This record gives sequence, structure tokens and C-alpha cells, in this order.
Amino acid sequence: MSEYQYYEFQTIDRPLTKAEQEAVSLLSSRVQLSSTKAIFTYSYGDFRGDPKDLLIQYFDAMFYMANWGTLQLMFRFPKGLIDVERMQKYCIEDLIAVSEINNFVILEISREEEEGFGWIEGEGNLSSLIGLRQEILQGDYRLLYLAWLKAISALDIDELNEEELEPPVPPGLGKLSSSLEAFIDAFELDEHLLKVATTASAAKPSISENSLKAAITKLDRSESDTFLLRLAKGESNLSFELGKRLSQMMEGMEDVSIGERTIRQLLESAEQEQKKSDRKKEQATEALRVRELEALALRETAAWEDVEALIQKGTSKSYDEVVPLLLKLRDLADYQNQQANFSTRLKQLHEQYSSRSGLKRRLLEANLQST
Repeated sequence: MSEYQYYEFQTIDRPLTKAEQEAVSLLSSRVQLSSTKAIFTYSYGDFRGDPKDLLIQYFDAMFYMANWGTLQLMFRFPKGLIDVERMQKYCIEDLIAVSEINNFVILEISREEEEGFGWIEGEGNLSSLIGLRQEILQGDYRLLYLAWLKAISALDIDELNEEELEPPVPPGLGKLSSSLEAFIDAFELDEHLLKVATTASAAKPSISENSLKAAITKLDRSESDTFLLRLAKGESNLSFELGKRLSQMMEGMEDVSIGERTIRQLLESAEQEQKKSDRKKEQATEALRVRELEALALRETAAWEDVEALIQKGTSKSYDEVVPLLLKLRDLADYQNQQANFSTRLKQLHEQYSSRSGLKRRLLEANLQST
């Protein structure tokens, strides 16, 4: 299998300077570079720098994909805007990590698949995931919980403490943003596990304009003037900092459910949910099959006439069309408990067209031999 590695970095808070772009360009002559993005793609060879160091120094987000089964998403946050202690409740060794480096908090989410991804393309993935950074800056930790769900489903049973409780369940899991949906698709989170987990998630609370106004009035004049001055200077992420300050002044904003289910309970419930879903699919498939058979029963005579007409054409294409039609007629005979009648008619076809080697071969391959 040929190798494929894709690295994409993006800035959000500020564009790269000319000097920074020149420094990044030294890592590869083939880099696709702009003031807000850097993309490195490798079919052979490897990235010459350290992706995490590059993120810390220049960028706010990174997405990495390799076709042997590695997927990684990283975000850089200003330290003062992030509740590190709260985020660390969702960490799992080697899969979800939160670290403080210099003036930043780094979130790393990884996925390892032993079988690899086969043929893949990484382009466009980070753009669909970039909104997750803003959600976390707004105090929305659904990404962390979804990443934790993926992690417990990916680990081997001997790597898990099945009696460990789930971390806090954030509100709003029942109605996900497009960025969260993109994360679920990219990291292939099990739909049944997500459905089970969602049952403990409250609706995401909304903040009324009156509540915001009431909180703003609690700011003293000096604090209000400081925020206005920083706004006039065009400071990045100021809206998140102000939102965090206002939420501290509003009662009832925390609507996070304390984790009460064990990992074992979640995984077992997800397994039951999958079985229930499989049964529904089987029932739906069977109901469709019955409807098709009953429709065929209304034109059974015409169907046998179609078989004769196709054989009479004597072409490879017509013989190919005979086989699926006969298989449907056999299913109909089984459904109507008329297997003997079908066997008789099939035997007649074998005898009548015994010299049609192409037809005979196709019938034998489809297990439509005469008995």
C-alpha cells in the first residue's frame, strides 16, 4: 500500500506575517502556503518539523491524516480563556490530551486504526472542523465528550476500567452543530453509542437578551471601559472573554449533567441499541421482500413468459437477465410453498434448451440446476 500523509494548519486569531510565512516555507519546498493556511502532503518521505511545535508557534488548528490509520486533530487556545481542569476530565492516555505550554492550552485528539484507511484524501477536513475551536472557547465541551466516547469504543477491553464513570455530560448532544457532525464523520463515532449517551444530555440552554443586559449592568465602569478599549484596539477573542465574564454573573448557566453511567453500562447499552437497530433493518428488509414477492405473484405468468422470451433472444445479455428473474421466481415459490411447481418448470427449461451452453453455464453457477 502506498503511503499518504496530509498535514493542514490554519490560523484563526491572526494571519501569519511575511517573516512567519518564510519560516514555515523552509520546512518544505512543496508546501501550499498562505497567510492563514499551510498544507503539507506526502506520498513518500515525512514532515521535517514537529507538528505540535509548529502549531504552538504559528497556528491555531491542525489536522493530520495518514492512510495507515492515524488521524489527529489539534487546537491551540489562549490560556486565559480555557477551563483546563474541566477539559482534563475527558482525557484518555494517548487519545485525548490537554496541556499548557507557554501562554497556550493545546488540545490533542487522536485516532488509530490498525487496518488503516485505504485510499483517502485529507483536503477540506480541517475547514469543516474549525468551528469546534470557537465552540470550546464559548464553553461548549461537547467535542470533548464525543472524543471520549470514540476513545472508549476504540480501546481494547483490557485497556479499559469498565467501572469508571463517564465524565460530565454536556448539554445539547441531541442537536449537534455542523462541525460536531463533521467530527463524528471523520472519527467514525459509533451511532449507537452516541444515541445512548445523548439520553443523559439536557437541551442546550439559551441566553435571553434581557439576561445579557442584566449581566452587563453588573460590570463596574472601570471594567466596562477596559473591555471597550480592548475592542477599539481590535483584540482577538475578546467576545469569548466577555461572554465568559458575563456567564459568571448569570445564575443557572451551568447545565452539565454529572456522569453517572459506567463505561460498561454505556458499551452494553450501545450493543443492545445496535441489536435493536439491526432487528428493525432486518424487519424492514423482509417487509420489502414480501411486498416485492406479492407484486411478482400478480404477474407470475407474465414473468415466466419473460424468461422464455429472453432465452429465445439467445444473447449473452439476455441470458444474464434470465438468471435474476428465475431467482426471484424461486423465492416466490418458496414464499408460496410451491417449490415442486418451480422445480418442474426449471427442469423443463433445462431439457428444452439443453444445447444452450451459455445459458446452462449461467444456471449452474446460480445454483439453478435441474433436479
